Amino acid sequence: MTGALGIWGASLAAVFVASAVPLLATWFLASRAALTARLVPRLIMVAAGALFGAAVFHLVPEALRDSSPSRVAALVAVGVAALALMERFIHMMEPAAGTRRGDEHGALGHRSHLMPLGIASDALHNTIDGALVATAFMTDPSLGVFAGAAIALHELPRELGTFAICVDGGMSPRRAILVNAATGVLALLGAVIALSIGVDARRFGQVLLPFAAGNFLYLAGAILISQRGERRVGSLSLRATLVGVGIAITALVRGLH
Repeated sequence: MTGALGIWGASLAAVFVASAVPLLATWFLASRAALTARLVPRLIMVAAGALFGAAVFHLVPEALRDSSPSRVAALVAVGVAALALMERFIHMMEPAAGTRRGDEHGALGHRSHLMPLGIASDALHNTIDGALVATAFMTDPSLGVFAGAAIALHELPRELGTFAICVDGGMSPRRAILVNAATGVLALLGAVIALSIGVDARRFGQVLLPFAAGNFLYLAGAILISQRGERRVGSLSLRATLVGVGIAITALVRGLH
Protein backbone atom coordinates (compact mmCIF):
# COMPACT_ATOMS: atom_id res chain seq x y z
CA MET A 1 0.00 0.00 0.00
CA THR A 2 2.82 2.38 0.90
CA GLY A 3 4.43 1.69 -2.47
CA ALA A 4 1.23 2.53 -4.32
CA LEU A 5 0.73 5.71 -2.31
CA GLY A 6 4.35 6.65 -2.97
CA ILE A 7 3.86 6.28 -6.73
CA TRP A 8 0.70 8.39 -6.56
CA GLY A 9 2.45 11.10 -4.59
CA ALA A 10 5.57 11.15 -6.74
CA SER A 11 3.55 11.13 -9.98
CA LEU A 12 1.29 14.02 -8.96
CA ALA A 13 4.25 16.01 -7.61
CA ALA A 14 6.19 15.55 -10.86
CA VAL A 15 3.17 16.55 -12.96
CA PHE A 16 2.60 19.61 -10.76
CA VAL A 17 6.20 20.76 -11.18
CA ALA A 18 6.15 20.08 -14.94
CA SER A 19 3.01 22.24 -15.23
CA ALA A 20 4.27 24.96 -12.88
CA VAL A 21 7.49 25.66 -14.81
CA PRO A 22 5.80 27.00 -17.99
CA LEU A 23 3.11 28.69 -15.90
CA LEU A 24 5.74 30.68 -13.99
CA ALA A 25 7.38 31.63 -17.30
CA THR A 26 4.08 32.97 -18.67
CA TRP A 27 3.44 34.85 -15.41
CA PHE A 28 6.87 36.48 -15.71
CA LEU A 29 6.08 37.49 -19.29
CA ALA A 30 2.57 38.75 -18.52
CA SER A 31 3.80 40.94 -15.67
CA ARG A 32 5.85 42.95 -18.15
CA ALA A 33 3.45 44.61 -20.60
CA ALA A 34 6.08 46.09 -22.92
CA LEU A 35 7.94 42.79 -23.14
CA THR A 36 4.69 40.94 -23.82
CA ALA A 37 3.77 43.29 -26.68
CA ARG A 38 7.21 42.88 -28.23
CA LEU A 39 7.53 39.12 -27.88
CA VAL A 40 3.99 37.85 -28.56
CA PRO A 41 4.23 37.98 -32.39
CA ARG A 42 7.56 36.12 -32.29
CA LEU A 43 6.41 33.59 -29.71
CA ILE A 44 3.55 32.64 -32.02
CA MET A 45 6.06 31.60 -34.69
CA VAL A 46 8.11 29.67 -32.12
CA ALA A 47 4.85 27.98 -31.08
CA ALA A 48 4.26 26.80 -34.66
CA GLY A 49 7.67 25.14 -34.67
CA ALA A 50 7.18 23.70 -31.18
CA LEU A 51 3.81 22.22 -32.14
CA PHE A 52 5.28 20.64 -35.26
CA GLY A 53 8.27 19.34 -33.32
CA ALA A 54 6.11 17.98 -30.48
CA ALA A 55 4.06 16.02 -33.01
CA VAL A 56 6.99 14.68 -35.03
CA PHE A 57 9.58 14.10 -32.30
CA HIS A 58 7.41 13.32 -29.28
CA LEU A 59 3.82 12.21 -29.91
CA VAL A 60 4.23 10.11 -33.08
CA PRO A 61 7.34 8.20 -31.85
CA GLU A 62 5.58 7.45 -28.55
CA ALA A 63 2.53 6.17 -30.43
CA LEU A 64 4.66 3.98 -32.71
CA ARG A 65 5.99 2.09 -29.71
CA ASP A 66 2.65 0.34 -29.25
CA SER A 67 0.85 0.70 -32.61
CA SER A 68 1.47 -0.03 -36.26
CA PRO A 69 2.54 2.81 -38.59
CA SER A 70 -0.68 2.52 -40.60
CA ARG A 71 -2.84 2.83 -37.47
CA VAL A 72 -0.82 5.79 -36.21
CA ALA A 73 -1.06 7.52 -39.61
CA ALA A 74 -4.82 7.00 -39.69
CA LEU A 75 -5.28 8.45 -36.20
CA VAL A 76 -3.02 11.42 -37.05
CA ALA A 77 -5.29 12.07 -40.05
CA VAL A 78 -8.33 11.87 -37.79
CA GLY A 79 -6.71 14.40 -35.45
CA VAL A 80 -6.07 16.78 -38.36
CA ALA A 81 -9.64 16.37 -39.61
CA ALA A 82 -11.12 16.88 -36.13
CA LEU A 83 -9.40 20.24 -35.64
CA ALA A 84 -10.27 21.29 -39.20
CA LEU A 85 -13.92 20.54 -38.50
CA MET A 86 -13.69 22.42 -35.22
CA GLU A 87 -12.29 25.46 -37.01
CA ARG A 88 -15.03 25.23 -39.63
CA PHE A 89 -17.60 25.15 -36.82
CA ILE A 90 -15.99 28.22 -35.21
CA HIS A 91 -16.12 29.98 -38.58
CA MET A 92 -19.82 29.12 -38.98
CA MET A 93 -20.57 30.54 -35.52
CA GLU A 94 -19.02 33.93 -36.34
CA PRO A 95 -21.43 36.83 -37.01
CA ALA A 96 -22.47 37.03 -40.65
CA ALA A 97 -21.51 40.71 -40.68
CA GLY A 98 -17.92 39.73 -40.05
CA THR A 99 -17.82 37.50 -43.13
CA ARG A 100 -19.08 40.25 -45.40
CA ARG A 101 -16.15 42.54 -44.76
CA GLY A 102 -14.09 40.57 -47.18
CA ASP A 103 -12.25 37.32 -47.03
CA GLU A 104 -10.49 37.96 -43.69
CA HIS A 105 -12.70 35.36 -42.00
CA GLY A 106 -13.43 33.37 -45.11
CA ALA A 107 -10.49 30.98 -45.10
CA LEU A 108 -9.43 28.35 -42.63
CA GLY A 109 -6.38 29.29 -40.66
CA HIS A 110 -7.58 32.79 -39.77
CA ARG A 111 -5.95 34.24 -36.66
CA SER A 112 -9.34 34.69 -34.95
CA HIS A 113 -9.69 30.91 -34.88
CA LEU A 114 -6.31 30.17 -33.34
CA MET A 115 -7.24 30.92 -29.73
CA PRO A 116 -10.01 28.28 -29.30
CA LEU A 117 -8.05 25.76 -31.39
CA GLY A 118 -4.92 26.34 -29.32
CA ILE A 119 -6.75 26.03 -26.01
CA ALA A 120 -8.49 22.81 -27.07
CA SER A 121 -5.23 21.24 -28.30
CA ASP A 122 -3.39 22.38 -25.19
CA ALA A 123 -6.04 20.84 -22.92
CA LEU A 124 -5.86 17.46 -24.67
CA HIS A 125 -2.08 17.41 -24.74
CA ASN A 126 -1.71 18.35 -21.08
CA THR A 127 -4.04 15.53 -20.13
CA ILE A 128 -1.92 13.11 -22.15
CA ASP A 129 1.31 14.43 -20.64
CA GLY A 130 0.01 13.86 -17.13
CA ALA A 131 -0.93 10.31 -18.04
CA LEU A 132 2.50 9.71 -19.59
CA VAL A 133 4.33 10.84 -16.46
CA ALA A 134 2.13 8.66 -14.24
CA THR A 135 2.61 5.66 -16.54
CA ALA A 136 6.37 6.19 -16.41
CA PHE A 137 6.30 6.23 -12.61
CA MET A 138 4.31 3.00 -12.56
CA THR A 139 6.97 1.42 -14.78
CA ASP A 140 10.02 2.76 -12.93
CA PRO A 141 10.18 5.74 -10.52
CA SER A 142 13.51 6.93 -11.96
CA LEU A 143 11.97 6.88 -15.44
CA GLY A 144 9.07 8.92 -14.08
CA VAL A 145 11.39 11.62 -12.74
CA PHE A 146 13.08 11.88 -16.12
CA ALA A 147 9.75 11.92 -17.95
CA GLY A 148 8.55 14.78 -15.75
CA ALA A 149 11.70 16.81 -16.45
CA ALA A 150 11.50 16.15 -20.19
CA ILE A 151 7.84 17.16 -20.34
CA ALA A 152 8.55 20.37 -18.40
CA LEU A 153 11.20 21.27 -20.99
CA HIS A 154 9.10 20.58 -24.05
CA GLU A 155 6.02 22.20 -22.50
CA LEU A 156 7.79 25.53 -21.98
CA PRO A 157 7.89 26.80 -25.61
CA ARG A 158 4.46 25.35 -26.35
CA GLU A 159 2.77 26.89 -23.30
CA LEU A 160 4.41 30.24 -24.03
CA GLY A 161 3.03 29.86 -27.55
CA THR A 162 -0.47 29.18 -26.25
CA PHE A 163 -0.19 32.27 -24.04
CA ALA A 164 0.91 34.32 -27.07
CA ILE A 165 -1.96 32.99 -29.20
CA CYS A 166 -4.49 33.92 -26.50
CA VAL A 167 -3.09 37.44 -26.07
CA ASP A 168 -2.91 37.94 -29.84
CA GLY A 169 -6.53 36.78 -30.06
CA GLY A 170 -7.66 39.59 -27.75
CA MET A 171 -7.44 37.95 -24.33
CA SER A 172 -5.81 39.92 -21.51
CA PRO A 173 -2.45 38.56 -20.27
CA ARG A 174 -3.96 37.85 -16.84
CA ARG A 175 -6.78 35.85 -18.37
CA ALA A 176 -4.35 34.01 -20.62
CA ILE A 177 -2.42 32.92 -17.51
CA LEU A 178 -5.64 31.62 -15.97
CA VAL A 179 -6.31 29.63 -19.15
CA ASN A 180 -2.82 28.15 -18.98
CA ALA A 181 -3.37 27.29 -15.31
CA ALA A 182 -6.71 25.63 -16.09
CA THR A 183 -5.26 23.48 -18.87
CA GLY A 184 -2.34 22.67 -16.56
CA VAL A 185 -4.79 21.23 -14.02
CA LEU A 186 -5.85 18.76 -16.71
CA ALA A 187 -2.34 17.27 -16.57
CA LEU A 188 -3.07 16.32 -12.97
CA LEU A 189 -6.40 14.87 -14.09
CA GLY A 190 -4.61 12.81 -16.74
CA ALA A 191 -2.20 11.49 -14.11
CA VAL A 192 -5.06 10.56 -11.77
CA ILE A 193 -6.87 8.73 -14.56
CA ALA A 194 -3.73 6.80 -15.55
CA LEU A 195 -2.94 5.89 -11.94
CA SER A 196 -6.53 4.75 -11.39
CA ILE A 197 -6.57 2.60 -14.52
CA GLY A 198 -3.11 1.18 -13.88
CA VAL A 199 -1.29 -0.86 -16.51
CA ASP A 200 -4.18 -0.51 -19.00
CA ALA A 201 -3.53 3.25 -19.29
CA ARG A 202 -1.19 2.70 -22.26
CA ARG A 203 -4.14 1.50 -24.35
CA PHE A 204 -5.66 4.96 -24.24
CA GLY A 205 -2.34 6.45 -25.25
CA GLN A 206 -2.36 4.36 -28.40
CA VAL A 207 -5.35 6.39 -29.57
CA LEU A 208 -4.81 9.79 -27.94
CA LEU A 209 -1.13 10.29 -28.82
CA PRO A 210 -1.48 10.19 -32.63
CA PHE A 211 -4.81 12.03 -32.43
CA ALA A 212 -3.11 14.87 -30.51
CA ALA A 213 -0.25 14.81 -33.04
CA GLY A 214 -2.77 15.48 -35.80
CA ASN A 215 -4.20 18.37 -33.76
CA PHE A 216 -0.73 19.86 -33.38
CA LEU A 217 0.16 19.51 -37.06
CA TYR A 218 -3.05 21.24 -38.09
CA LEU A 219 -2.62 24.04 -35.56
CA ALA A 220 1.01 24.59 -36.63
CA GLY A 221 -0.16 24.96 -40.23
CA ALA A 222 -3.01 27.27 -39.20
CA ILE A 223 -0.57 29.51 -37.34
CA LEU A 224 1.72 29.79 -40.35
CA ILE A 225 -1.23 30.60 -42.62
CA SER A 226 -2.63 33.21 -40.23
CA GLN A 227 0.76 34.95 -39.89
CA ARG A 228 1.69 34.98 -43.59
CA GLY A 229 0.89 38.69 -43.97
CA GLU A 230 1.84 39.76 -40.46
CA ARG A 231 4.54 42.43 -40.48
CA ARG A 232 5.07 42.64 -36.72
CA VAL A 233 7.17 39.47 -36.70
CA GLY A 234 9.76 40.69 -39.19
CA SER A 235 11.25 39.34 -42.39
CA LEU A 236 10.53 35.94 -43.89
CA SER A 237 13.97 34.74 -42.83
CA LEU A 238 13.30 35.79 -39.22
CA ARG A 239 9.98 33.93 -39.24
CA ALA A 240 11.66 30.81 -40.59
CA THR A 241 14.34 31.11 -37.92
CA LEU A 242 11.75 31.41 -35.14
CA VAL A 243 9.88 28.36 -36.42
CA GLY A 244 13.21 26.55 -36.59
CA VAL A 245 13.93 27.46 -32.96
CA GLY A 246 10.66 25.87 -31.87
CA ILE A 247 11.43 22.70 -33.84
CA ALA A 248 15.01 22.57 -32.56
CA ILE A 249 13.94 22.84 -28.90
CA THR A 250 11.54 19.90 -29.17
CA ALA A 251 14.09 17.87 -31.15
CA LEU A 252 16.72 18.55 -28.49
CA VAL A 253 14.39 17.50 -25.68
CA ARG A 254 13.57 14.32 -27.59
CA GLY A 255 17.27 13.63 -28.03
CA LEU A 256 17.75 13.86 -24.27
CA HIS A 257 14.92 11.40 -23.64
